[in-house]
Amino acid sequence: MGWIFRTFSSNTSDYFKGGGKMLWWMVGSTAFMTQFSAWSFTGAAGKAFSNGLSVMMIFLGNALGYFFNYLFFAAKSRQVRVVTPIEGIRLRFGKVNEQVFT
Repeated sequence: MGWIFRTFSSNTSDYFKGGGKMLWWMVGSTAFMTQFSAWSFTGAAGKAFSNGLSVMMIFLGNALGYFFNYLFFAAKSRQVRVVTPIEGIRLRFGKVNEQVFT
């Protein structure tokens, strides 16, 4: 699949954010689905069976975290026009800090 789709990605913007051409619901559903893992289907089910609502609190906390990150970071990231957080550090603090944070 990589060989077929390699022509669609010519730079890091294309690779990380689809060149800025992806629909909001597609990006949101992708971010939502990345939180699922094998633990979600095996470990969480066993934990929910033994402890009840504690697992629900974890998933509600994840949803709140996504929402507050959206409120705080979305406008700032869009305004700066960076692809990765490290690019934002380089633009704001310089190459030395980029190396330190990397």
